[in-house]
Amino acid sequence: MIRIEDSFGNLRSSDNSTVVTVTRGAGTAALQGTTTATASGGVASFANLSYPLAETITIVFSSGTLTNATSSNVVVNGGPIAKLQLLLPGESAAPGTSSGKTGTPLPQTAGTPFNVTVNAVDANWNVSNTNDTVAITSSDANALLPANGALVSGTKTSA
Repeated sequence: MIRIEDSFGNLRSSDNSTVVTVTRGAGTAALQGTTTATASGGVASFANLSYPLAETITIVFSSGTLTNATSSNVVVNGGPIAKLQLLLPGESAAPGTSSGKTGTPLPQTAGTPFNVTVNAVDANWNVSNTNDTVAITSSDANALLPANGALVSGTKTSA
């Protein structure tokens, strides 16, 4: 809720027309949801804002010639585990993006071990803090696979 106030800090309760826009200040991803609201009784309410990346952000509220209001730090935490993410050499995690990763897998040589990373992630590809055990399987009958291993804070790298 954002109060529309006069220069003395009093609520402008008769204001039913000021349009307030909300944007992300600090942070790196896009603020999602309905980012404009019209005041009703001097108050603009935002009900469905969300943010896809687990990081600390600030939120800026603005409206034409009115003084902007910036929130204090908002800590955005990742959600519960929704899936596992496999990163091959050449790929990096990119939480908050549509695929959850950047880069392209590098070519590997048959019979030569290489590292893979498994992350337990939420719906937005943020790593979830868990110590669950994971196993890697392959359709290649000749593949040498690592033993099952426990994630440490939601991640495990093995060769």
